[in-house]
Amino acid sequence: MTNVLLIAGREINTRAREKSFVVSTAIMMVVIVAGAIVWSMLADRESSEHVGLVGGDTALSQTIEHTGEATGTTVTVTGVPDESDARSRLGDGDLQAVVVAGPGDRYTLLSEKDLSTGLDGTLRNAIAQYQSSAWLAERGLNAADVPEPDVTAEQLEPADPDAAQRISVAMIGSILLMMAIMTGGLMVAVGVVEEKTSRIVEILLASVRPLQLLWGKILGIGVISLGQVVVLGATALIAGSATGLLTIAGTAGMMFAAVVAWFILGFLFFAALYAATGAMVSRQEELNGASTPLTMLALAVLYSGIFGVQAIDATWLQVLSWIPPFSAVLMPIRIAVGDASSATVALSFVVMIAACALVVWASARIYSRSVLRTGSRTSWSEVGGMLTGR
Repeated sequence: MTNVLLIAGREINTRAREKSFVVSTAIMMVVIVAGAIVWSMLADRESSEHVGLVGGDTALSQTIEHTGEATGTTVTVTGVPDESDARSRLGDGDLQAVVVAGPGDRYTLLSEKDLSTGLDGTLRNAIAQYQSSAWLAERGLNAADVPEPDVTAEQLEPADPDAAQRISVAMIGSILLMMAIMTGGLMVAVGVVEEKTSRIVEILLASVRPLQLLWGKILGIGVISLGQVVVLGATALIAGSATGLLTIAGTAGMMFAAVVAWFILGFLFFAALYAATGAMVSRQEELNGASTPLTMLALAVLYSGIFGVQAIDATWLQVLSWIPPFSAVLMPIRIAVGDASSATVALSFVVMIAACALVVWASARIYSRSVLRTGSRTSWSEVGGMLTGR
């Protein structure tokens, strides 16, 4: 165990002092903070529409503005003398729409292009309300005298107001996980190849066992990658809370903790495979081609989370969330939407642990029998022999 910790410490010191690692982490932190600020500014900004009114009275103008307020849109109504002037102002972009009040309770909506669904609905509802009030007034009635219907709303499945924020935390954590896997896993593979080509591995293996070297490398780079994820995740949580995007800091923190737990298993799964891949090749030029299947698998896992979040209750995604390494991304999302019971999460976690144990066992056999081999790349038939003990 002492040798494993010494090798892990060596990896941590080496990677943490690399300028590229420090600079990239700082840049990502700045991007996260800046993104949170811009996002909050866009979220707080209310839409504003400028509407012209030809031939209408003050009551219609007020009704349009009040209807806009009720739908969350600021509508500014400006009187326009005639339809010709209205068309000219539409062409100049001064107005988004014009309401022309004609004879016989006929109204025309003018616009340069198609009206947005929100503004079109606002104007039509306002005109309908205005006509109803006018009809009642002509008959000596007041809208306030009309009894309001007794309507009771009942939700069979009450909406969870915090679900969207938990899903956001799960998705951000999953993206950070895959970034760490593709960068940290590749670091493991590159480190193995560098030690092989420089023959440093021969010196190291004179003092430590191959498995100790493998575990030390995975542990050291894993700590660095986990530390980066925690720093970036904490930055996102703090920035989200400060800008008001996250209003459930405690729940978000628990959700991120779940993401970190799955991160550890997901990283172990891929890092062991990357280490075995690095041991199979003899030159850096061969590494990209050899690691392509792992990169494709990592991208498939990432995309399953990005596209699956909109249909997490689909049968194929439910099944996929049990299959490692897809469960490292999909199960936190199921936890976020409340779709997975405690028993489901625990059993899926056990399945992921078993998959990691199997991958580590296979990678250890490949690594220990290939790390000293130079000159030619280890073939898949030879890998099969290593795994079957031949």
